[in-house]
Amino acid sequence: MHEHDLTKVKGTDKFVPRLQQTLEGWAKLDPPTMKKLPVEADIPEQILKWCLLPGATSLMWATGDWCLIAFYWLLRIGEYMVKGSRNETKQTVQFKMEDVTFFDESESGKITKLPWSASDEEIMAAASATLKLDNQKNGWKGVCVHHEANGDTFFCPVRALGRRYCSIRRHTSDRKTMMSAY
Repeated sequence: MHEHDLTKVKGTDKFVPRLQQTLEGWAKLDPPTMKKLPVEADIPEQILKWCLLPGATSLMWATGDWCLIAFYWLLRIGEYMVKGSRNETKQTVQFKMEDVTFFDESESGKITKLPWSASDEEIMAAASATLKLDNQKNGWKGVCVHHEANGDTFFCPVRALGRRYCSIRRHTSDRKTMMSAY
């Protein structure tokens, strides 16, 4: 401690009493921020409900599924969107079929990976799923986000991912096809 340092009690790391009281008072008036989700789960679920109304198209259904997937797996979706043409060197990698893994759970609780050749029924009954994120703005590569099925037929992120996965698989023969709703 320097002789001219008036903020600390001599010979210690403690602040002088008046300064300590001031800091404690400020802490009471301005508590730490409480992190909150930017939207609650009811928002993407409401979008999916609208997409399930009578007369809804397959595009509407896909839109609802993608909203649920974005909420549960991405949340900060801006990190995964394709950038404009100004900066092609930092273009984010799109999701591919190979980035999705579904898992089954045995009666004894053992979790096993479903094979690529699993039937639509097996995928739609998966106990959980993992989505590999190849590239993010924060620089992390190869991060895996895992969710377990919540038991709901429609409003489950694993079921929504399964519906999109099975739909894409039915409409393409290329396993590396980018995941898209169209």
